[in-house]
Amino acid sequence: MKTKKSTPRAVAVWTVAVAFSATALVTLTAKALAQNVATAPAATPVAATNTAPVLASTMAHSCAACHGTNGQLGDESFAPLAGMPAGQFVKTMIDFREGRRPATLMGHVARGFSDEDLKGMGAFFAAQKGAQ
Repeated sequence: MKTKKSTPRAVAVWTVAVAFSATALVTLTAKALAQNVATAPAATPVAATNTAPVLASTMAHSCAACHGTNGQLGDESFAPLAGMPAGQFVKTMIDFREGRRPATLMGHVARGFSDEDLKGMGAFFAAQKGAQ
């Protein structure tokens, strides 16, 4: 059986696919764990409520696969988030979400967060020290 040599493009595509999958999984898991869903008898339906909002630091973990732990990236492939001004983070994410900034992955990621989520995450990253 012959093995096929991986091209740099194929490696990059797989890297992005794995990073996207990990980001989506962490984001969905964090949001699911933070929700407090009320249950009631079938005859009396009760609306689900979210009494425990997700902490910004928890949501920020979904960025770690590409941008490093707490946004403290150690290489040049992705923009470091640690120390980024909150306003810049929020504007960039909204631009990704609304298609004003082209991206292969970040538009999908940004659509998973509300404006309030982005403000909280922006404040979290702004407070982090950049990688040394």
